[in-house]
Amino acid sequence: MSRVISWQSIRFRLSVQYSALVFGIGGALLGLVYLATERGLTSQTMMTHLWEGRRVVLDSGQVFVLPHYDEAEVHAIESIYNKVVLDEVARFILMALALLFLLSIIVGWIMSGRVLKPVGEITTVAQEIQASDLSRRIALEGPDDELKRLANTFDDMLERLDVAFSTQRQFLADTSHDLRTPLTVIRSNVELVAGDPGSTTEDWRQAGTVIQRNAERMSEMIQALLATARLQTGRAQSVVLDLSELVDAKVADFTPLAAGKSVRIEGRPGHVMVQAVEVALDRALTNLVDNAVRAAPSGSAVQVASGSQSGWAWLGVRDSGPGLAKESGGRIGLGLSIVTQIAEGHGGRLAVFDGAGGAGTTMVIWLPTGTEEDGPPVSSPFTDS
Repeated sequence: MSRVISWQSIRFRLSVQYSALVFGIGGALLGLVYLATERGLTSQTMMTHLWEGRRVVLDSGQVFVLPHYDEAEVHAIESIYNKVVLDEVARFILMALALLFLLSIIVGWIMSGRVLKPVGEITTVAQEIQASDLSRRIALEGPDDELKRLANTFDDMLERLDVAFSTQRQFLADTSHDLRTPLTVIRSNVELVAGDPGSTTEDWRQAGTVIQRNAERMSEMIQALLATARLQTGRAQSVVLDLSELVDAKVADFTPLAAGKSVRIEGRPGHVMVQAVEVALDRALTNLVDNAVRAAPSGSAVQVASGSQSGWAWLGVRDSGPGLAKESGGRIGLGLSIVTQIAEGHGGRLAVFDGAGGAGTTMVIWLPTGTEEDGPPVSSPFTDS
């Protein structure tokens, strides 16, 4: 409460300003009333003509008879009367000023409170918001004034923060899950071989092979995480890239792996230039192609393509697998989390499109080119041609 009425508070300062304004205007008006009264009394004499020292003709034309006073005595009475009237007017004005001062303070305090009420609501919500729960919104009602726009801006900021925090929490969960798996495999193999007194050299060799494979997998994950971190902190250098070159490179890299699974890799590169971090986009496309090849059934094809649509550049991968929902069980995994982070780090986003009947998945990375006007298209850029 002491902070509310503190002289340093905005409400106190606004109250003083409102009070000074009301008191100043009221005081000026009362001062004009006093000056007008004084001028009227001094300019309008009690008589305009004096006949025989007794008859007085007023400006209104009325005539009455005075006692035996000479002109000097009449003027003296006139002066005394004017002074009495002015004193009464001055006393009334002083009383009115004192009352006006109190009223101006009350009015200033009430008006400042009404003006600052939305600010109080914004402050209350901001104090109640925690990093673990950004779902609260101010939702300020009222006219579309500056405070309403301020509250709406604050709500928009909370919405963006909520999405960012949710993405980060999902990213950490995926990282923990995917890193835990190879660690568990490594520990299980070590414990199994070390705990068996009859373990042979071949057993240790097989365990070492499994451990090496999972260690390499962890190393690739960590390298991807480092690339993502450098992108988010602005330490990665962006260059002008032709996305068709990335598509051609990935098709060449994954053709042998896909052939071993009887899967075809089809490249459909479209020339489009973007400003991006090459190592980050290369990692993102690698993750998409790797997931697609692993999910694609034998005898099917994986399409890797690039192009532009509605001012947005895109990189995409389409497969004929069981679909993301069936394949992942509802969890997107660290690979797609990294792709999401990379896409958003470039000002774009990752879009996922399910095939007809839930079979097959299309992954598209939308990237800004500087010529886009609206958000990324909501439909898949892949065509059957």
